[in-house]
Amino acid sequence: HSKSSISMLIQMLTTSCALTGLRVRSPVMMATGSFTDSPSWPPLRRLLDALPVFTVANEEKKPLQYEVDGQPMAIFYADVLAAKNELEAARHQHPDLNCDLIPVGLGAAYTLSCVGKASLVPSITELTAAGMPAGMPAVGQELPLFACMEMSRETEEGGTVLPLFMSFEDCEAAVKQAREADGDGSDLEIVGLSLPSVVEHLSSIADDRPTFTFVAPTRSTDHIREYVGNGVYARVVE
Repeated sequence: HSKSSISMLIQMLTTSCALTGLRVRSPVMMATGSFTDSPSWPPLRRLLDALPVFTVANEEKKPLQYEVDGQPMAIFYADVLAAKNELEAARHQHPDLNCDLIPVGLGAAYTLSCVGKASLVPSITELTAAGMPAGMPAVGQELPLFACMEMSRETEEGGTVLPLFMSFEDCEAAVKQAREADGDGSDLEIVGLSLPSVVEHLSSIADDRPTFTFVAPTRSTDHIREYVGNGVYARVVE
């Protein structure tokens, strides 16, 4: 994967979603556009499972079910602060369930959302950075990811990979660090991609060399390290 091919890929993926075109989808609609049945999905899912999302679960560690579009489903939050707020509400409403917050791999959560068993809720902060108008709900929006073309790097195998950040703040910080390291005062452009568009692309290519690396939000990994404890990471749920 050369830098020019990644540049073309970014242009292709941002043509439909740009920083603004995050489409609202119901879980049922997402199922029809699922690429999770392709042979290349399992290794991609494993990569995505390194990115934690969060759900409110009972004491058996089973996610609580909510009614979304008339269907019962689990809700996975990309924003750990939003998940904490939901946990407080659930504990107040259902004190007998001994609810807690558990991290789940993004790949597992996305798989469940594609078959209508879960709703994957992006962070309002990231949706706003991606251009979503104020006042719109996060539920039903596509999960945004952020990248800077100038931050692509060469791999040991001779390819090129581009970091994709779940957190806009983390992406901004990485861009600032790269700019300072290069001693270049020019602005580096951050572009937004949607998770479904990335999955669609990576599920359709035969080459198994990665085009992207995925970067978990610092806020999420800090929470897991502090709250869950070292050595315990994202769960895979079916």
